[in-house]
Amino acid sequence: MHKDVKAIYEESKILDEATHLFGFQRNDVHFIADAESYVYEFTKGDEPFILKITHTIRRTPDYILGEIGWLHHLAKGGLSVAKPIDSLNGRDIEKVDDGQGGAFLLRVYEKAPGRKVEESDWNNELFYALGKYTGRMHYLTKSYQLSDARYKRQEWDEEEQLKLEKYVPTDQTFVFEQADQLMEKLAQLPKDQDSYGLVHADLHHGNFHWDDGKITTFDFDDIGYNWFINDISILLYNVMWYPVIPYEDKAAFAGNFMQHFLKGYREENKLGDQWLAYIPDFLRLRHMLIYGLLHQAFDLSTIGEEEKAMLAGFRTDIEQAIPITTFDFTKLSRS
Repeated sequence: MHKDVKAIYEESKILDEATHLFGFQRNDVHFIADAESYVYEFTKGDEPFILKITHTIRRTPDYILGEIGWLHHLAKGGLSVAKPIDSLNGRDIEKVDDGQGGAFLLRVYEKAPGRKVEESDWNNELFYALGKYTGRMHYLTKSYQLSDARYKRQEWDEEEQLKLEKYVPTDQTFVFEQADQLMEKLAQLPKDQDSYGLVHADLHHGNFHWDDGKITTFDFDDIGYNWFINDISILLYNVMWYPVIPYEDKAAFAGNFMQHFLKGYREENKLGDQWLAYIPDFLRLRHMLIYGLLHQAFDLSTIGEEEKAMLAGFRTDIEQAIPITTFDFTKLSRS
């Protein structure tokens, strides 16, 4: 959670407001997470829903409406997503004033059916299903049109956590140099309907439920305009960094995951094999973004030794341009 938001969040007050705006009982809500938004689950009429609370420090109402519009487009195209639910006032988003010139932004979604994946699910069948799902999402996004220019989401290089000089200590000049070089390289890549568009940008096994072979995604808070191969790379980064079942050989896992993922993906969407060569670059970009995110969240004067060691590891990886995995993704080319 952004430290400035955390400093002004009064849980009891905000949740009391939420009960009136969305029509549930205070004792029917329980806390789930507080990574980038405060997330709660509540029941209403025996149905489960998800309440997400963010702040105007992080998001504007128009920005969130861009997410909601895209969700409706995906759902209309047949993709299983956790759809947004209106408040009792018929609004997608409700505001609660923070008394300091800003506001907390509240919205509610359906709870995705099924459950989070377990060790017994972590296999090639799941990797293939993830590929089909992602491919379908990318296929559908090609036909997406903004309903209002004010709702446009950020481009790939406008991501807040990639503004490293804003959050990382100023003496880390090698970090900034590596980030600048990589972003300059990626900025030269072509953007067209078949390779670039609005994507999830945070796919991982914590952001979907598995229900008898069916995937339903949620947490679209980070959607933005990006290359399809980066959306794929973000998922790969996440499953390598936080695997359900630990692996001994990162390169072998990456190769196996991508082999089955791409089999499913290619059944739903066409993406040129030349993009496979850029996966290592996008994996490094994700590493840099997480480094920025950690600095955004941490107070460096109070963090413990474990957090300091984590940051030191990231810094070394970035400064020395250490690859996230040594697997050669061009081996997965169909030619």
